[in-house]
Amino acid sequence: MRLVFLPFLLAATALVAAACTPPEPPPPRPPRVPVPVAGAPVVDEDPQAKLAQRTDGLQGGTLVFEDDFERAEPLPTGAVGPNWLVKHAGEWTIEGGLLRSHRVDPEEARNQGIWLQTPLPEKVRVSFQSRALSAVGDTKCEIFATEPKHEAGYSIIFGGWNNTINTIARLGEHEPQRAVQRDHQKVESGRTYTWTIVRTDQVVRWYLDDRFVLAYDDAQAVRGHFFGFNNWLTDVRFDNVKVWAL
Repeated sequence: MRLVFLPFLLAATALVAAACTPPEPPPPRPPRVPVPVAGAPVVDEDPQAKLAQRTDGLQGGTLVFEDDFERAEPLPTGAVGPNWLVKHAGEWTIEGGLLRSHRVDPEEARNQGIWLQTPLPEKVRVSFQSRALSAVGDTKCEIFATEPKHEAGYSIIFGGWNNTINTIARLGEHEPQRAVQRDHQKVESGRTYTWTIVRTDQVVRWYLDDRFVLAYDDAQAVRGHFFGFNNWLTDVRFDNVKVWAL
């Protein structure tokens, strides 16, 4: 009898252990620059500092797409008119002229996203507005994806890992070379932010309310043409999407 019971005991123990496995910790934040010795020149060793000086692509261009979501059409699984593709029914709706991302409980249904069907130009500026209605933050989009699929391009995450990390990650949110903001800016619940994302060469640059946040310098840049919004567990609103060819 004890021999028959043992396999069940081992299986139950394994399930409990898996359920208690803590979530993967957030990526480490880059170290602060050491305080220089008196009289020595100040050198900012943050590789983001030089990229923050760039201004190309922030103005001009030809507007090739815009959507203010001022309509009441439903967002079923499949196509949303000619412009958007929804991957999971019930996660995205249009309410009061805003695209709303709902919390989705089944983990396998998260990060499915809503994907723009207009291809992004090679050199492009994308802007939109976001407002998170939770202190969790976790507002994100995906850009230059090779297909309308999570982690097929660059994930840009504002307030990830319970509002502790802002990052741009390539082909995976946990990739070791992701760019992480050194002095973390938290997502403020209820505040509307204007995002601007620019790429004119191999560098993806991200701005919030016209202020530089991060850049990802990628010698082997992902050249996909898909853009999408995504969600994990946060109630977020998006609005005023615009795409300029540069």
